[in-house]
Amino acid sequence: MIKCKACGKENGDNLWKCEACNFPLHDDERRPRIEKPKPKNYMIVSILLILSCIPTAIVSFIYGLKVNSSFLEGKYDEAETYTRKAKTWVWISVVIGIIITIIFMMFFSQFISKLNPLRDYGEIQKLLKND
Repeated sequence: MIKCKACGKENGDNLWKCEACNFPLHDDERRPRIEKPKPKNYMIVSILLILSCIPTAIVSFIYGLKVNSSFLEGKYDEAETYTRKAKTWVWISVVIGIIITIIFMMFFSQFISKLNPLRDYGEIQKLLKND
């Protein structure tokens, strides 16, 4: 039995607060802590985008680092804010990567079509038939 420091009532060993006055019976160290789930930090996606040479992914990587540090400091709301910012920058980086890929494919396909040896072979055959 635990005696309440405020009112003196005897309480059961498994109680955290006094039944009579709701005064805490134990120190804060013994009180069960409710852990919030760690927010997603988008670090892996950011690293893959950085390796794809997309510079805006560095911003999402930095916000991912801030998610981890804020969570470890117990600043859960701040960590949620940083995870939203990291997600936004990941999507911006993905869109930029898709646009760059499409532009590259358009120019590369034009370049390859000009180097196509079969295209020149057909023109050579026409010239030989005309002679």
